[in-house]
Amino acid sequence: MALDTPPVPFKERQRRERERLILQAAEELLLERGYHDMSIDDIAARVGISKGTVYLHFASKDDLVFALFEQGMQQFITALDAMLASPGTPREKLGAIIRQMSVGLVNPRRLQLVEAMFRNPALHSRLVERKRTIGDIWDGPRQRVTALLEEGKAAGEFDPDMPTPIMLGLFWAMLNPHHFRSLIVEQRISSDLVVAHLCRFFFKGVAPDDVGGDDCGDPQGDAPRDG
Repeated sequence: MALDTPPVPFKERQRRERERLILQAAEELLLERGYHDMSIDDIAARVGISKGTVYLHFASKDDLVFALFEQGMQQFITALDAMLASPGTPREKLGAIIRQMSVGLVNPRRLQLVEAMFRNPALHSRLVERKRTIGDIWDGPRQRVTALLEEGKAAGEFDPDMPTPIMLGLFWAMLNPHHFRSLIVEQRISSDLVVAHLCRFFFKGVAPDDVGGDDCGDPQGDAPRDG
């Protein structure tokens, strides 16, 4: 018989809630003002706590932004695991991942946050310094998608002669948020159309020579519309 999970102590619940509110305020201010104009004082004021309390949770503004980045990655990993655990063939699962990730990547707040972090040279360099930590977080999704590609190759859905690292690299490259912003926001191409053609391109590229590629297999069957 499984043991009941012990209740979380009240002080720990308070700490977690306070940390959630700090991160929420930091994200809002980062989007509103940018990295340089966002201060710990502003974050504390928005949450309604002291500056010292913020420092009890995060040692610096850089640590706060990195925590936001890590939080976003963890949310992605959770969503990815749910999609990988769902029923379907490797091709169907990859199509679902492309569709669902595309929706998240074109979210205006998500795009602004990514740009705020990566277009700031000083902040980007500090994130690069933590490359090993980011790599550790990313290692799980990389392994799981790699296993899915290998499963697809074994099932005859994907080209068995194409090295899996190449397939994996193509897959992640398609999901670059900057590319999505350029196509959808700047070029004004509908997200449905972008996703449909990305899927067509990817699945044709990794298909065995005697099998034609197609789209992501949207169960709704709706034809993508431009505009």
